[in-house]
Amino acid sequence: MMTTAGKMAEAPIRLYRTLLRLFEKYYWVFFAAACLTLAFYCFRCLDVQYVDSWDEARHGVNAYEMIQNGDYIRHTYNYETDDWNLKPSVSYWGIVLGFRLFGYSVMGLRFTSALAYLLTGIACALFAKRYSREASILVLGFFCANERPLSAHLARAGDADALYMLFFTLAMLAMLRIRENHKRLYVCGLMFSLAFLTKSWHAGMIAAIGGLYLLGTGELFRLKAKEWGGFLLSVLAPLLLWFGWRYTKDGFSFLTQMIEVDLLARTGSSNFEGHEFPFSFYYDMVFGAEGFIYRWLLLICLAGLAAGAVWMWKKHAWKSSWQSGALQDVSGYLLWFLIPFLGFSMIRTKLIWYCYPCTVPLAMGAAVFLGMVLRAPLAAEEEAFCRSGQKGVKAAAGIGVWLLAAGCVLMTGHYMWNSYLHVIREAHGDPFQLFIQESVDRDSEYAGEKAYVFVPGEDPGKIGSWDQNMLFLAEISGDFHCEDGGVEEFLKEKEPAVLYIDAAHYEEYQQELQAARLLYENGSYLLLGK
Repeated sequence: MMTTAGKMAEAPIRLYRTLLRLFEKYYWVFFAAACLTLAFYCFRCLDVQYVDSWDEARHGVNAYEMIQNGDYIRHTYNYETDDWNLKPSVSYWGIVLGFRLFGYSVMGLRFTSALAYLLTGIACALFAKRYSREASILVLGFFCANERPLSAHLARAGDADALYMLFFTLAMLAMLRIRENHKRLYVCGLMFSLAFLTKSWHAGMIAAIGGLYLLGTGELFRLKAKEWGGFLLSVLAPLLLWFGWRYTKDGFSFLTQMIEVDLLARTGSSNFEGHEFPFSFYYDMVFGAEGFIYRWLLLICLAGLAAGAVWMWKKHAWKSSWQSGALQDVSGYLLWFLIPFLGFSMIRTKLIWYCYPCTVPLAMGAAVFLGMVLRAPLAAEEEAFCRSGQKGVKAAAGIGVWLLAAGCVLMTGHYMWNSYLHVIREAHGDPFQLFIQESVDRDSEYAGEKAYVFVPGEDPGKIGSWDQNMLFLAEISGDFHCEDGGVEEFLKEKEPAVLYIDAAHYEEYQQELQAARLLYENGSYLLLGK
């Protein structure tokens, strides 16, 4: 008969097992709630944040003008061929889809990116369910706490990176299961191709990881000739279709510039575009930075690797772990993290979003390890863990698991709350961008005319020129054809035109502009027409 002390020693584990079984029974309810939470982080206030003037606005203009030109392969900026954004077409098609669904709006600009990030999280969570259901839910929590990609240039921005990360992630998940079915190699090839058509040469990281993984696991030498053929077809067919279509527009010109500028110049030794930083840039800015969850995820992964190595050493289980595929998975996750992290750290041009794909294996690895630990009391139910005489061990283990579970909830909740505060609660619009959207619609009598601007932008010395975000909003709001030159060129214009001007400069030029018709004002800005 069990003593009172024994019952008290087992109480924490009995309660914990009950909670685990409850979680197992209603797993899909928890999964659905976690997916809805991630969707909230993706879409809440998506159209509020001001439009960034660089890649986001540029992609928006490219996609909008694709529709207006009826040309979905060659992109233009202000209706001139755009050789600055040297990326293939898939990301622009994503924005086109957003415009078709939500109209010409900031929501339409960003919808596909938000959806891609949500799908990435769901795909990772479903994959992590292979290890444990706890890991599956933890992955979704970590995606919600993933503040950097949520706040800048990925999940909630109208550019190429979220789609690229989706294709990158799907390629990696398929890679990790090639040993089960070689046909998954075709998925890897297709995802590589789509990633290239989204983000250009960045997709080379997928090839590097996949090649090293197949070589290290020996699967490279088990592939049959027909499997190689299917793989090459999955890679080359989309690329050749895109290139053939693009070739009909400007021959080899675009491809040549992709190689010379987007590949060689940005990875070369020169400080191209002013984005040269030291090797430690990504660690300092992301994985070593305080205030983000990544440092903790990195520590959890390192602890998991150390614990696994000690266990295999004690059990002499290296060979069996390799044969079961566990070690192969570990090597896959390590390559998934290390190759992009080290590769992008070595090239001269560094931008913070280049390393975003590294956050995915970090979240996956931490979730898998924590999930294994959290399930330990349930997994050990029929083992020596529960035998009589182990009361002290059981009590200590029960308290330890309770503390770990509480720590996981508190840590994830803390960083999810920070992400909510900084990404959603602090989302704010730009007064002039809001004025452009309020001042005109595409059915207005002056929509579609030439438009000038005399409002200070990012460079006050260039007043009279359209910043990229201003131009994007002017195009989607009023279908304007934007011209530089400010007040002077507006006054010289012989055709119908409009002028955006702030109140302070209007007072300065009021006499010269007295013949202009006031179309809209809000106290801070005016829209004039002639």
